[in-house]
Amino acid sequence: MASTDSIVFYDIASAPPLRTFSPNPWKTRLALNLKGIPYRTEWIDMPDIASLRERLGVPATRTLPDGSPYHTLPVINDPSTGAILGDTFEIALYLDRTYPCPTYPVLILPNTTGLTAAFNAHIDGLFTKYVALCDQMPWDPRIADTVKSIFAQRFGITSYEDLQLKGEAREQTLAALESALGELAKAYRHTGGTTDYVWRPTGTESALAQRPPPGREQTGPYLDGERPAYADCIVGAWLKMMEACMPPEEWARVRTWQGGLWGGVVDGLESICSVDKRRRLETKVRAMADEDEAHQDTDEQL
Repeated sequence: MASTDSIVFYDIASAPPLRTFSPNPWKTRLALNLKGIPYRTEWIDMPDIASLRERLGVPATRTLPDGSPYHTLPVINDPSTGAILGDTFEIALYLDRTYPCPTYPVLILPNTTGLTAAFNAHIDGLFTKYVALCDQMPWDPRIADTVKSIFAQRFGITSYEDLQLKGEAREQTLAALESALGELAKAYRHTGGTTDYVWRPTGTESALAQRPPPGREQTGPYLDGERPAYADCIVGAWLKMMEACMPPEEWARVRTWQGGLWGGVVDGLESICSVDKRRRLETKVRAMADEDEAHQDTDEQL
């Protein structure tokens, strides 16, 4: 088993105060917090991500429309094993393998790795369709223009502003998101089929007559059981991005959809959403030490 040396978790830096806002770093932060593994965060400005991954020898996991590599975060560096990984699902598998039960909670239940991988791909595809609604990302103003250029390159468009939705187009996209989340809600209620009772209050009479089985009307905040698993972290990561990057009034609407299910999911994960304060504390301690040393030098001069 690995020692207790802290894992270094590389996350995308936001405007102050530093906080996680992107879905993939959220997946890994939730996984680390769920397992209770010691780690510290290194905040990396988006323009510096490529050089970081190249320095650490971590290949890109995505490509741009022109086929060139696109470097993203998270990355973890585990000094206790020497492992450096830069893909969220591989990180989750590594954490379970290296920090196993019973000391640490399991992320991916036995014999469900393929199912969880498929669920991960499905959820990423679902939310990516509506990522244009998250147009209030908390970029640091000093690098905002550079970041917007990176995003424009990523999506193969001329200007970042081309991604923004307004007016009727935005309302239609919100309605489509509500519908898509209504279908996802069936997974939380352990129901199937194509009925629309969970997301369309004015659905057809036959659909409205098909209610969830007794006991499944009120569900969540987790997909299965009394504690979250990695699948919950996947959904929670995207919802946390919406919480951070959508206009507040729109996120408030999302929270209420499907009987408040999505607000309940985010609230249910609150205990594993903390951003570690260690690095900021270490910075403060160093600053205090420097100040004390400066006072000491002054006293000696006097």
